[in-house]
Amino acid sequence: MAITESQVERRYVRHVRRMGDAFDAVTAFFGAAVAGVTLFLPVTFSSIRESTPYQITNLWDSVPRGAAIGVIVAVAVAVLVGTASRPATAWLVALAGTVAQLANHIAGRHVSSADMLTTQNYADAVCAGILLGGLGVAALRKPPLAAGFALGCAGFFVFSDLADFLDIEDDPFDVLETPPSWLIGVAMVLLVLSALRNRSKTGAPDPPPRLSIELPVAPILAAMVLALVILAVTEWLQKQYNNAPAIDHAVDIGLTAAATVFAATAAAMLLPGRDGYGVYLAVSLTAVADAFGYAARPGWSVWVLLALTTVGLLAGARRPSVPLAVTLLAGIAVFAILTSPETNWILFSAGSAVLALTAGYCCAAARPRYAPSGVLALAALYLPTAISVLPDDSKSWHVPDSAAHDTTPGRAALAIVLGSAVGLAVLHHFRPRGRAQPTDPSADEALADI
Repeated sequence: MAITESQVERRYVRHVRRMGDAFDAVTAFFGAAVAGVTLFLPVTFSSIRESTPYQITNLWDSVPRGAAIGVIVAVAVAVLVGTASRPATAWLVALAGTVAQLANHIAGRHVSSADMLTTQNYADAVCAGILLGGLGVAALRKPPLAAGFALGCAGFFVFSDLADFLDIEDDPFDVLETPPSWLIGVAMVLLVLSALRNRSKTGAPDPPPRLSIELPVAPILAAMVLALVILAVTEWLQKQYNNAPAIDHAVDIGLTAAATVFAATAAAMLLPGRDGYGVYLAVSLTAVADAFGYAARPGWSVWVLLALTTVGLLAGARRPSVPLAVTLLAGIAVFAILTSPETNWILFSAGSAVLALTAGYCCAAARPRYAPSGVLALAALYLPTAISVLPDDSKSWHVPDSAAHDTTPGRAALAIVLGSAVGLAVLHHFRPRGRAQPTDPSADEALADI
């Protein structure tokens, strides 16, 4: 059968569109990775060598507080930008956040006090929130872009804090900045090109929830409840350990875990439909990963774990199942209770692979229909947990072979996972997933699944 000129033209247009989407997916990956590093680590270590312990403590305390600020800013930006009909608007907002962050890093090179570094860290978190919010709206409209965005968030989260790549474990005070300016620059250049590529496109704005008044308020309230409650209870738990380090804090940990599930439930109920799935899976995933531990890995393993996270994303997109995601999370928590993976490199490698697959699967199984909901779920990966604030000797960081295995992190993570499972069941029962009507513009261009 002869191929007509119009068919050739259509194939060429589809090919160019796929190539453009692939480029935008790479942009989304690097942008999300920059934001993730920003919210997970202090902006720099190089200027605190001569600082007082009080100043250094303030700098470290600013990291979870900055993450909470970044989550709230990201969702607020996503809500505002999501009403725009031009995709270029979201790309430009993300670009503005990156430019501001680069300027903050350039100015920060002349900072000599840890007090100023704390302020700079907060400014960095705001910039990361702007980047996440704008990029989330741009990326969560199409599956390839959504996959790149989710991989940048969950992928960085899975392969730890780039300690090996940045040589933090060798001498933290030699690290000039996190993320490095060159990584911010790469993301900025990619965002410029993606914004130019999408400058003439138009699209339908994100479909609002059933009550229009919830559009500007409900997702932002959900982000505030989730971030501020988790921040408050984790800081409270940390103070309990500081005030009485020698006693058992099982009740305090239980209260913190319960408050975490309560915050996730409140946030999930504020989000439209079943978009709260992502919130429950995010708080469970962070708790499980903290319980598993963050031992240093070889640099080459980063790419293996990223590939496994991608496999998990594809599997979740093809066969999404929230019960299966919860089962995988519970299994990792039980594994952290029964054994210390770091005492055996084979166990640690296998557990890391399962964690990477599970992280990708959870991102795809969440399936939010509203962009700010997806942004909240992915940004919540950087919030502190009840396990992350435990003293170092209660985690599985470089545990000697002769030391007794502490099951507290695993049991706390399992409690959060089981509490989230109950919340997911309740949400599933009371929030039936609606079907898009033929007249609904979202039926033609629905939000992509993360």
